[in-house]
Amino acid sequence: MISVDTTAFRPRALRAEKRFRALARAVDPNALLDHQALDHVRTMLWTKEASLRPIVISAVTDAERRAVPVLFDTIGQVQQRLPEHLAPVLLLCGVVAAPASPRPTDVLFVPDPGVDGRPLLFAAGDLFLAATPETTTATYEAMATALPVIGTTGGSLEKDIVNGGYDANGWLADDGDSGELVAALVQACLYRPERMRRGTAAAEYIRTVLEQQRPPADDSSRTPGAAA
Repeated sequence: MISVDTTAFRPRALRAEKRFRALARAVDPNALLDHQALDHVRTMLWTKEASLRPIVISAVTDAERRAVPVLFDTIGQVQQRLPEHLAPVLLLCGVVAAPASPRPTDVLFVPDPGVDGRPLLFAAGDLFLAATPETTTATYEAMATALPVIGTTGGSLEKDIVNGGYDANGWLADDGDSGELVAALVQACLYRPERMRRGTAAAEYIRTVLEQQRPPADDSSRTPGAAA
């Protein structure tokens, strides 16, 4: 049951430069006015071939902060296994200061932009990394924006994420299997067409569920005897 408003979240169709500017604005609202700050973010996000590296978004609430070291360990292992132009950048939403735990390179901290800002921020990403095995509001919003979700079993997430087959809309690793989670992220970063296919399926899943939840039309207001 989707109990959050996802109507503002639509499959993304943003050009790379617009995606970059949305990310830069999220990292530093003043970056677009500060050439030095903008160049710093550009160096991190763009490859030498002038394409954006895979952007992995993870939204973390205060209750989920204990999951941050696991996210760092996962993304760090993925970065080590991929060439630089395919190594993902982790955008940690909701955590505005670096936790005490060691973190890998290429991690950006951004405050939660709120319900008005999340649609554009999510539209600038490529993947959504779930902080816990539970489906959250941000998970549904990411799926509605055509972001495939990568997470673990052991919670409500596995009710919404299809891991394989024609209807696959994300990736799920067995709970506690860090190697499987890393392998899923590596695959997603390597194969852009597959993550786009699963992202499209994620958005379609949200649309289908919302249609099923919509109450039937009320015909009681029709004039008796009116033509059908």
